[in-house]
Amino acid sequence: MKRLLLIAYFYPPLGGPGVQRPAKLVKYLNKLDVSTDVITVKNIVFHSTDNELLKEDKAHKIIRTSSFDLMSILVKISKPKTNKSVYFKTPEKYKKIIRNIFPIDEKIGWLPFVMNAGKKLLKKNKYDAIMATIGPYTSGIAAYKLAKRNKLPLIIDYRDHWTLNPYITFFSTFHKKHSVKWENIILQSASVITVVSKAMKNDLICEFGEDIRNKIKVIYNGWDTDDFSNLVINKSEKLTIKYIGNFYGNRTPKFFIEAMELLQSRNQLPDDILIEFTGNYYAETINHIVNSKVAHFIKINTQIEHKEAIKSLMNCDALLFFIASYKGEGVLTGKVFEYLRSGKEILAMVPPEGEATKILRQNLHALICKMEDVEMIAKNFLKLIDVLNNKNKKLKINYKYSRENQTKEFLNFVEDRLTD
Repeated sequence: MKRLLLIAYFYPPLGGPGVQRPAKLVKYLNKLDVSTDVITVKNIVFHSTDNELLKEDKAHKIIRTSSFDLMSILVKISKPKTNKSVYFKTPEKYKKIIRNIFPIDEKIGWLPFVMNAGKKLLKKNKYDAIMATIGPYTSGIAAYKLAKRNKLPLIIDYRDHWTLNPYITFFSTFHKKHSVKWENIILQSASVITVVSKAMKNDLICEFGEDIRNKIKVIYNGWDTDDFSNLVINKSEKLTIKYIGNFYGNRTPKFFIEAMELLQSRNQLPDDILIEFTGNYYAETINHIVNSKVAHFIKINTQIEHKEAIKSLMNCDALLFFIASYKGEGVLTGKVFEYLRSGKEILAMVPPEGEATKILRQNLHALICKMEDVEMIAKNFLKLIDVLNNKNKKLKINYKYSRENQTKEFLNFVEDRLTD
């Protein structure tokens, strides 16, 4: 494979975890002599931007299209401060209702613009394959239609489940059947399917059939070696414990806060600690933190660019990790790999039988319990403080999870599939 057409709604200068996977894939494909053209969306209302990530972009060409989706329309009809306010202050339950009204997903208004841009590119250029990273799932439909029209191999990359996503509810039976039909068409048509976890692979096979097994490859999100180079380490005198990321769906700091309150009521919470949460948080999350009895131990920072986030996690003593128990066994966020690369201790509030737990234990992390288990969180927090005070434990870095290595595995698998 020498030339790829990638459809990715979330792409730099947008920020956040959903942007990292396609951007880093393009970067390391370029190092492997694969040229990538990217179709993405123009300016939208979004929780974060990351201009540093845009600076390191290695796409041969980026085509930014208009769209009729809500995030694109809102940026056109309102001032920047107003649309950001609308985005963050609208309760999640109302946004969920609005999202669920649309067939496929709320980005379906992007489809005609992607198709138009793709047709123009395909007239001018020769590609070896067309790829979509999903969600949004509209991207997958666009890639399927363009690949079928031009008789090219289709690659589908799952960052999140589609119809099997525990956080998605459907507006009607029609909406669900329509999405299931399209997901099945795309999976059967794809030459290559990549997923972020083993659990996701197994879920897709169980739901859509054994015949897709050989098409699917687990490509972990990993960490980028370049992000961890030339960092200035300047830790606080206090024991600093950080969480860098957002909360959504069932993922919440509520039980961790209750555990801290429990320790404080028992006079077991050390005075010399600082807990930092860095991200763009909805009003409900902020109110829960600032109105807690341990608010004086906690600092909230707004979301920062990815490079700064890496620098921040290296300038602390330990890290917090959250995955909700409800349908969380197969959840494997990209955050876990950057946490592992940091070499820091991790207090993991995740499903004990989940895939994230298995990877943490393989890399010698043992402070693990359910996100909702307040008593166990409190016990593990005290163990964490003991470990940090003793400073005897050293953690090795597993280079298997580097973005470079994961991209090599991706390309090898694609080339094997396309030459079968």
